[in-house]
Order: sequence, then C-alpha cells, then structure tokens
Amino acid sequence: PETETQRRLPEAIVAGLREARLCRVAVAEALQGLEMAAPAALAVYEALAYAEASVGWIVWNNALPCFLSRYLEPAARREIFRDPTWLYAGSTRPTGRAAVVGDVYRIDGRWSLVWGCELAEWLLMLCVVEENGVPRMAAPQVPETRFVFVRRGNYEIVDTWQVGGLRGTGSHDVVVKGQRVPAAHTLSPANGSTLEGPLGRMPIICVMDAGYGAQALGVGQRAVDTLVELTKTKVAADSGQALREQAPVLEAIARHNTALDAARVYLHAKVADLWQGTTSNAQPSLAAIADVWAAGHHAAAAGKAAVDAMYAAGGTSSLYNDCPLERAHRDIHAMLRHIVVQPFWLEDASRVKLGGKPSHPLFAL
Repeated sequence: PETETQRRLPEAIVAGLREARLCRVAVAEALQGLEMAAPAALAVYEALAYAEASVGWIVWNNALPCFLSRYLEPAARREIFRDPTWLYAGSTRPTGRAAVVGDVYRIDGRWSLVWGCELAEWLLMLCVVEENGVPRMAAPQVPETRFVFVRRGNYEIVDTWQVGGLRGTGSHDVVVKGQRVPAAHTLSPANGSTLEGPLGRMPIICVMDAGYGAQALGVGQRAVDTLVELTKTKVAADSGQALREQAPVLEAIARHNTALDAARVYLHAKVADLWQGTTSNAQPSLAAIADVWAAGHHAAAAGKAAVDAMYAAGGTSSLYNDCPLERAHRDIHAMLRHIVVQPFWLEDASRVKLGGKPSHPLFAL
C-alpha cells in the first residue's frame, strides 16, 4: 500500500536494496559490486518481481547503466561507481542535446519514463551530439548519439508518473538545462569496452531482455499462486460451486504453471550458454544472442498469459486492490510497453536463424 500511495519504493525497501547491493548486479567486485553471473541475476529479478513488480523493475533497470559503464575510462568508472549505496537510472530515448564546448558537453533536454529517478545518485541519459549548433553525423542521415552521466542536483524531476501499472517505480520526467559535463563522464559503445572479464564482454541488450522475461515469470507465478490460494475459500455467488471444482480453473492452473516452469528452464539454459561463452573469452555468436532474445520474449509471453488467465479465473476477486491479481494485471500490462519486448527484436532473431544479419544496431550490443 505504501508503494502504491507514494508512487515510489518505501525507504525501508530502498535501504534493503542498498545494503544487499542488488542494484549493483552488473558492477565489478573491485568496485564493491556483485559481479553476478547472468543466470543468477535472472533468479534475483524473478524473486523480486514475484513480491512486487516495481522493486524488480528498479533493480533490473539499474543494471543497464552498470553494464554500459564498461565504455567509460577506468578512472571515470571508479568515480561514478565508488559508493556501493548509490543507485542509478536513465533513459535510452535520444531526447537531449550534448553540445560540444571545448573538452566538455553542455547538456539540455527532457526525458520521459526515467524509472527510479528520485532514488538515483547518477542518471545516464542519451543525447544527440551537436557541434556548432547542428547535429554531428555518425553516418549519412544518422546523428551521433552519446550517453551522459549527470549527477544528482544537476537535473529537475517533473512529477508526471500518474499511472496504474508499475506505480511504485517513480518513472517521472527529467529536465536538464545547460549543465556542463566532462567528456570523461560520457560514453559511446563505439569506443569499445575498457573492462576485462565477462562484464566487459557480455552482450548487454539481449541479457536485459532476459531479465525482463524473468520478471514476467515472477509476476506470472505470483498470479498462479494467488489463484491457488483463492481456490481454498472462494465459492461462486451465482452457482454455489467452489472455485476448486470448476474444470476451466483447474485446467488453467496446470497449463500456465507448467508453461512458466518450461519458459524458466529454457530462459536459464540459453542465458547460461551465453554466459559460459563470455567466461571462456569466446566471442558470443549471433545465433547464441538470437536464442537469448527468443527465450526472453517467450518468457514474457508466458508471464502475460498466466496473469491474464488467472485474473479472468479469479472473477470479481481480481478487481479488488487487496488481491495480488489486481496489481499483477496492471503491472504486467505496463511492463509490456518497454522497448526491449517489442516484436522487431524477434524479427531480427529470425533473420539470424535464416542465416542473415540483424537489422537493429543494438541487437548484438
């Protein structure tokens, strides 16, 4: 209830996340991070989302700035990640401008859906690079973009997060006006990784998709378990038939619980294959990356299907705020808006399966 009312995570939960360093899953041990193996991280995301989707969402989203920090120079990475209690947030929407001013960038812009921005010490925002007042081009008709780390106190949060699903993430708009950021606090994947080990080589975006899938499995499993609990007491008001005696309900529980189990095993297997390759210094193949994309989307679909089916089977009980099915239904449909689960990634996975190349430049990043 506190999460729903405040539209952000309660302080006690945030304190627990800081103490456990769960928002540093993808930070090296040398910087007091967990440097967690990717399959183990899936279990973390699923467990948190099972309890509260907004908590899982914040922890999962913190992984992206941590992963991308491998493109910083080591000294800048040490500076930005030196405090193990710091949290991070960001936006991959290129709605800011980074104007070249000598050896710094002047940052202006507004970004929406900046998850957990109220909790973050640093924001990582995507900007279009400008030089002499016009966008600098990386290729014909392709503006150069760059991620910029901006410290707390150098941006304004605009209260826009009036929503239903994922209400506790506090995903407000953020505005930056004329802030000067040293070049060392900016990054581009084009510059190459400066970090050794699996964290420096692991494909980032497909692994983020896998983490998304794990969260969907958590929300879906919570929905199934909630309906199982309902069957112990609920009786239909019109027919007087107990929920546990209704054939469609029994069929749905078995079908979706099994689908979640199967999707979980497949997701973990494909991510483990990818992780094993990075630990042995091998360059992951496009086929292995495509498998992770497909497994993440499959898990997301299984989670959504489970939530929708359990919500329907719960009848009027699903409408009430004190029923976990009500929140699961809102949360899973909010989660589905994220770019990482959109169909075009699967289209690229199929292109690879057919012997071609992906069309999206971030498919294998």
